[in-house]
Amino acid sequence: MGFGLGMPKALAPLFLIALFAVSGCSSTPAEKNISSTDRARLYVEAANGALAEGDPTGALVLLKKAETENNEVPEIFHSRAIALYVKRDIKGAIESARRAVEIKPDYADANNTLGKLLIDAGDYNAAEKVLQSPASNVLYRESYKSNTSLGIIHYRRGNLAKATENLDKAIFDAPVAACMAYYYRGHVYLKKGEFKNAIRDYGLATRKVCANFADAHLALATAYERNKDYELARKKYLDIKMNFPNTKIADQAMDRLRYLP
Repeated sequence: MGFGLGMPKALAPLFLIALFAVSGCSSTPAEKNISSTDRARLYVEAANGALAEGDPTGALVLLKKAETENNEVPEIFHSRAIALYVKRDIKGAIESARRAVEIKPDYADANNTLGKLLIDAGDYNAAEKVLQSPASNVLYRESYKSNTSLGIIHYRRGNLAKATENLDKAIFDAPVAACMAYYYRGHVYLKKGEFKNAIRDYGLATRKVCANFADAHLALATAYERNKDYELARKKYLDIKMNFPNTKIADQAMDRLRYLP
């Protein structure tokens, strides 16, 4: 959700493939002057389009072509990291994201992605180091994702004060999009026994762009239960069953519903 990997905006892949075909067949001077770097970037844009359409394998094929054109374009390796992540190759994704950062150390999207991947791999120390730069970059539109990731690291370490600091920053910077930040700040409040604040934040983690965040819906129902708002909890568990059918989240909701007073 909100702190996802920062996939670049994609152009329509069919349009770009058509461009490749034209540039390959035409003999006009303007098209002959397209640099290898520009061709590589066109392949990257096409790969991003494939990723947006749910085709990571197609994206990897296009990125291989991009690398053949120019293997020093950092976006190639960032997009490859995302494609490998989708294919659940975390080790390969980390290696590719590291390569993007090696080529361009201040590449905010790549640092953000690398940090998220390192969290998934359980390497919190390395992730924290990588995420500091994008989290503090005032020109980076998705710095809220990096601050969310830092908040998650501190939460998992048990440092609730530092977790709250980063999560607050993420929410301030992106009050609508920071779904995961609201979710984890809700966890912080739940741990502290502040159930009403937890309910508020879990509710914010399920609105608008966050509406399909199933884990947040389950957390909200659990917070109602912890606050002894049993009727609200019951209604929420039933809503989860209806809105997320045939999922593990729905099964968990039904299990908890059975034990409500």
